[in-house]
Amino acid sequence: MPKNVIVIGAGFGGLGCAKTFADAKDSSGVAVTVIDAKSWFTIGGTWQYAWAGRVDTSSTTWDLSKCGAQFPGVSMLLDTDVASLDLEGKKVVLGDGTALEYDHLVLSPGVVGDPSSVPGMDATLDMYSHDSIERQRADVQDIVANATAGETQTLLVAIGAVPYKCPVAPFEAAFIADDVIRRAGVRDKVDIVVTAPVAWPLPDPAKEVFVRLFEEKNVRFLPEKTVVSIEGGVKASFADGDAIAASKIWSVYPQRAPDFVKATGACNPRGFVPVNIATNGVEGSDGVYCIGDCCGIAVGGKPHPKAGEFAWQMGEMVAHEIMRTEGYEHSRLGACIAECGAGAGVLVAPDYTQCVKDPEGGKPSCAIQDRKTDGEAAKLDWVNKYIRNIFGEGGRRFEPAAAA
Repeated sequence: MPKNVIVIGAGFGGLGCAKTFADAKDSSGVAVTVIDAKSWFTIGGTWQYAWAGRVDTSSTTWDLSKCGAQFPGVSMLLDTDVASLDLEGKKVVLGDGTALEYDHLVLSPGVVGDPSSVPGMDATLDMYSHDSIERQRADVQDIVANATAGETQTLLVAIGAVPYKCPVAPFEAAFIADDVIRRAGVRDKVDIVVTAPVAWPLPDPAKEVFVRLFEEKNVRFLPEKTVVSIEGGVKASFADGDAIAASKIWSVYPQRAPDFVKATGACNPRGFVPVNIATNGVEGSDGVYCIGDCCGIAVGGKPHPKAGEFAWQMGEMVAHEIMRTEGYEHSRLGACIAECGAGAGVLVAPDYTQCVKDPEGGKPSCAIQDRKTDGEAAKLDWVNKYIRNIFGEGGRRFEPAAAA
């Protein structure tokens, strides 16, 4: 009998895992089922094109029912909630009460934004929610309209806690907002501020180029600013006693594993599932793996970055671990491109391959490229690479209109 592999989550990690099984020369020994509460796939790196007015929000999602040809032999349960996990009994209980047994469980449910630790943050925009795109578009339009009328405006991008997924996203949002507002001719009326609770939330080698961009774009970055409360959705107070009154606040809510994962007791105090970096296995839970944003990995005292490409690679590794693929060589090289407006971007490419190969002695590295003329083009190539991987050559390409 084939072993039952259940993959929870059809995002980067879950699909990377499922695709590896589907593409294997011999996966006859496993029966793979992917479960997701949604029926669509999205890439967060496309959302700014929607709130900047370059595509419709509908263009940032893809129908997962159309990806079957790329995943032969994989069953997908879409629009299906997971109610609970029985890790001892090796069962996944669905929202309708159905219990599915597994031999191997791959947790890739992503994270949820939980603002409960910061009073008032729930009234601000959640940058990591697809549902926030239209509000974000309206916020930019309001800022431009008020600035055009002569009113001074402040846009605050507040990082609530680390680690958080896609570490460059808050800075990218500030840079794209700068570009939109600058094109509207009212940048001199708008203060753009980014705060972080730590000295620097990106890999250290990226700091120099980002600091230069802050200066060039007149974006203020305030490190070691821990948000403790937000009043009326527009006034942020910090642990050091400072406060910022803003016209709009875009928040990175503190993130954690979903409730059904949290209820297992497998999470660490930060709300993530600690795993072995060499296997992504969950200690003490037979046959259970956790990949992507939901897992917690520390390297040299710092969190392993959470990013879609890393999640996909973790999924590949776990699939090969389950299949016991001979000769498999794992790569943990990421590629995050922070767009800066006007076609420019910064490629941040952290490499954790040696850390996976040698958890005790391996060290990460990070390459930085300042793509002043083709940053956006490189990002679109990256997005469309994954669309092809998931939906095939006939998948709908992501092609935003030129910035107006």
